[in-house]
Amino acid sequence: MPVLAAKSNALDPVAGFVLRARRPRTSHALTVVSLFSGGGLSDAGYLAAGFEIVVQAELEPKRAAIGAANFPKSKWIVGDVRKTAGEIVKAYREQTTKPLALLVATPPCQGLSSSNPSRGKRATDNAKKNDKKNALLLRIIQVARKLKPRVIVAENVRQILTHEVYWNGAKRTVVDVLKRELPKYEFWHTTIDVANYGVPQSRTRAAIVGIRKIEKCVAALRKAELAPIPAQTHCTAGGDGYKTWVTVRQWCEARQYPPLDASCEAKATSADPLHNVPWYDEERYRLIADIPKHSGKSAYDNDTCPNCDTKVGTTSHANCPHCGKPLWNRPIKRGKGRPRLITGFLSSYRRMRSDRPSATITTNSSHVGSDWKIHPFENRVLSARECGDLQTVPHWYSWAAALEDRQRYLVRTLIGEALPPYFTYLHGRVLASLLRTGKITAKRLLTSND
Repeated sequence: MPVLAAKSNALDPVAGFVLRARRPRTSHALTVVSLFSGGGLSDAGYLAAGFEIVVQAELEPKRAAIGAANFPKSKWIVGDVRKTAGEIVKAYREQTTKPLALLVATPPCQGLSSSNPSRGKRATDNAKKNDKKNALLLRIIQVARKLKPRVIVAENVRQILTHEVYWNGAKRTVVDVLKRELPKYEFWHTTIDVANYGVPQSRTRAAIVGIRKIEKCVAALRKAELAPIPAQTHCTAGGDGYKTWVTVRQWCEARQYPPLDASCEAKATSADPLHNVPWYDEERYRLIADIPKHSGKSAYDNDTCPNCDTKVGTTSHANCPHCGKPLWNRPIKRGKGRPRLITGFLSSYRRMRSDRPSATITTNSSHVGSDWKIHPFENRVLSARECGDLQTVPHWYSWAAALEDRQRYLVRTLIGEALPPYFTYLHGRVLASLLRTGKITAKRLLTSND
């Protein structure tokens, strides 16, 4: 696949979407209510697809303040959706008399996310503490009954499709509850990886879509055995009508980001307030620098003693077998007794692979020890600017409210929480076409598996 052009977007729609500096216009014909909106990053995709964002709900005031600066015409409801559902409904009816086109829900996913230490252990006490949060998606039912949206879209980590909740005294999957409680809707559900749509990042998510059965497009979709979700356009190696995945190396080199280095503050910062990274002392820096560029290896694989410069191989020791001193270019923990290796996943302290889309951008993207967080060929983690671009956050989105309020950590947090706006843009275009025409006019839709 050719290297992406840094400024040209004619042949690179993803880069064109990201680099757009002007806020897109909307027709105001199709309205949106967004629950668990965060800073509205995923909503930006629906906006670009021509939807009008009317009401956005968010628990945290600081997140809502950043979002409100980017969606000034939308009414922001701050508070727990479990308590503000009535306020959300009232706000929509005060804002417009149009029937609601799209109700979106992207709730937090504590206890289910693959980045959670207890992932897969749903019966543990720690996982049970998050049961109420994991059932937040079902709060869509109360709002849907009142506003009767033409379409419902819910997004979460893929585990939500098999996760069971107690509902009316029985254990049921989330999709089953939605079907039972909203019988006037036809539902589809699947998992998608945004890398399959040209996004330079691997991020797997569950998508649940419900459309009112009275909509003309429902019969057409069922007859064609298609789901109201765009079909993938990319795959690992391309071929059979698919384009090749966009690799993180292709993306970064095409964007021509100013080089950064974590060895000192001067080299770790740039003129762009979002393009900077943490810097480290000599030992922590050596831990990163000793990992070969483009290798996809981790600091656990560093095989040269930083004290005596002797090859030690890929041993599982924290001390050099030759000089006996700590191998501080490996992730070790010092304290009482002998140093020991820090325990962690195989993806910890690891460079991203250059020949693949980036690893999933998470909320802790600044932590070098987390999963696949080290830059593929520079000695540092990714900057917030790079994370935002890999998440396809458009450049018209302003982070000024966070930067001026010294809430830089929220930038990375909101970026890591979002479903990439480029995917919601593609999905929004599909949904807008179905609602406006009642027909299947999109070139390719996902085959239904429901």
